[in-house]
Amino acid sequence: MKFDQNLYLTFLEKMYLIRRFENKVYEFAERGLVFGSTHLEVGEEATAVGTLLNIKKEDYLIATHRGHGQELLKGTDVSAMMAEMIGKATGICGGRVGSMHVTDASVNNLGAQGIIGASFPISVGVGLALNLLEDKNRILISFFGDGASNQGNFYESLNMADLWKVPVFFVCVNNQYGMGTAYCKTCNIEIHKKAEFFNIKSDVCDGNDVAAVYYKSKELIDYVRTKRMAAVLELKTYRTIGHSAFDKHPYRTKEEIEAWKQKDPIKKIEDTLIQNGTPQDKIDEVKKKVDKIIQDAAEFALSSEYPVYSDAMQQ
Repeated sequence: MKFDQNLYLTFLEKMYLIRRFENKVYEFAERGLVFGSTHLEVGEEATAVGTLLNIKKEDYLIATHRGHGQELLKGTDVSAMMAEMIGKATGICGGRVGSMHVTDASVNNLGAQGIIGASFPISVGVGLALNLLEDKNRILISFFGDGASNQGNFYESLNMADLWKVPVFFVCVNNQYGMGTAYCKTCNIEIHKKAEFFNIKSDVCDGNDVAAVYYKSKELIDYVRTKRMAAVLELKTYRTIGHSAFDKHPYRTKEEIEAWKQKDPIKKIEDTLIQNGTPQDKIDEVKKKVDKIIQDAAEFALSSEYPVYSDAMQQ
């Protein structure tokens, strides 16, 4: 594929934005500012960036409980997202949902799902609604994790997706672990191959190679949009931190984590940029821009007020 410097700098900017956002949320969690659990996607940034850069604003999103990057790439304001993480009234949901259930109607984010596998029947329902409305311009992109693919409603929903020919692009972020259990200990079938049983177009890609994810997603999104049929893409990646912010991941070896850190998607895209003649100062400029965005978002969140209890039931 031909090298496009502007596109690759966009890859870098968006992945670095997610990384810095997640690191700041982790910092807030350590300070006791995050209420409830929070699940971060450090190491998985290419999966959100490569897919969602192909999506139109009018398309719909269903994110996962590990979906901050998915929500940011769909267009949710960074400061409002940051404020939501620590329960402030200026948060995108008024501080009511925190980390795991962010919804943003302004960008057609239908809400992250904290219940593993709950997104599948919801996604089919959205796809059916698009069919009934005869809306030929929009599709749904629905993310799920490898652990969710062992749920019974995954298979039931794929069956209905095929029967009803729904325009849904299912994206599996396969980070190798369902909480603390390795996927290889739960199933011998690759996730994308499960979709083949239901006549659904599917493929697999290196989820740490943002360019590969981008071009493969473009192909499948074009298919879903034009054929009005579902597709599944499995992205093999890895979270280099724990399942949740305070998980010390004793179920993984240091050697395994270090091996995956060598495949870091941000480092990979920086190396590609430099190898193709991009000056280091241009890369640094992108990072400084993102650092300022995150700094401003953190200050906004910290300086915002908490919601008033009496307003809790207001929409």
